[in-house]
Amino acid sequence: MPSTSMWAYTWDLCYASADDAIGHLKNHVGLQAISVATSYHTYEMLCAQRKGSKFVLASESAVYFRPHMAFYDDTPIKPHLSPMVQDTDPLKQIGDACLKYGLTLASWTVCLHNSYLATNYPDHAQVSAFGDVMKHVLCASSPAVQAYMVALARDLTTNYPVQIMELESLNFQGHMQGHYHEKVGIPPGPVESCLFSLCFCEHCKKQTKERGLDFDRLRNTVQAKLDLFCEVGVQDDQSLEEYVASNAELAAFIDLRADTVTSFTRKMVESVDVPIYYYLMGDYYVGGMRYKEIAEIVDRVVILGYTPSPDQLRNRIVQLKEDGVPPEKVVVGLQAYPPASPDEATLIRTTQAAAEQHVAGYCYYNYGIMPKKNLVWVGKAIGEW
Repeated sequence: MPSTSMWAYTWDLCYASADDAIGHLKNHVGLQAISVATSYHTYEMLCAQRKGSKFVLASESAVYFRPHMAFYDDTPIKPHLSPMVQDTDPLKQIGDACLKYGLTLASWTVCLHNSYLATNYPDHAQVSAFGDVMKHVLCASSPAVQAYMVALARDLTTNYPVQIMELESLNFQGHMQGHYHEKVGIPPGPVESCLFSLCFCEHCKKQTKERGLDFDRLRNTVQAKLDLFCEVGVQDDQSLEEYVASNAELAAFIDLRADTVTSFTRKMVESVDVPIYYYLMGDYYVGGMRYKEIAEIVDRVVILGYTPSPDQLRNRIVQLKEDGVPPEKVVVGLQAYPPASPDEATLIRTTQAAAEQHVAGYCYYNYGIMPKKNLVWVGKAIGEW
């Protein structure tokens, strides 16, 4: 029987009563788990279920629990608290309610996509070939970043009844951050996007030299390629795979990045005694993900199936299987409102498509964003299977 969960934010679950919200999700919707954002990026969102003010905004990435700072003694990077947890501990309220109603508490943890930490700890952020600090993302190669994430996981699983750690963005990130009104006059293609996203920080430099690669030559090659693109404004017509294969040093560098993500993931698994779920949001070339390797290390992988098309979702799961990721290790994320789910019947059909592929479970997006009537849709969808 597949597991059933829903993504949610602390401010939505605790808006009226965490006890009432968790009780409803367990007893009336029929969920087995709730995936609560404990570390999250910036946002502005319309909270559909609120009776009063409808918009919630956070201009800084933050954590939404009360950290025990002793866990972070081994890293210079310290968690940044949301103002929402200065005087209260919403995660404790939610955890207590989960224990009361028998609902599994999962920590939905946005890891390296963190504009506050990358801005305030620039020595541990990704850096472009031109020396631009990517102020939206920490670098996976940094020992301090790895120590921070281990500390965060241990903190959450020690001091709260967290039974699952869900890791989003535990990998390298692309150069576009989406936090601002971005202005791009010459849209990069796949090759240019990859090259702009490669990290050339001091931590990556150290690893590159230890691998026997010429860091300076590689960086100069990337700079020259991107300078030409910026001058003529024409995308490379090769596929990204062809371009990387044509440059042995670049291919080895990208392979090194994947080794870093794999070893980092293994470190996270070894750091806690609860299951680890890894979000497959990214690829090999930019994100440094080898899907098959990661799936073998963690307990589950999570994919986003935000589509109204059962065939499209089915094909995605089949493709993962061909990539070496068995369906029984896959949790499928389903959007329980338009455009992916314009009605209840569509959500039931996409849930059915996932069920027919024998996936490990479903997780529905998102408690506070969807209208209350859509919770009924979720209940009907999971009740069918």
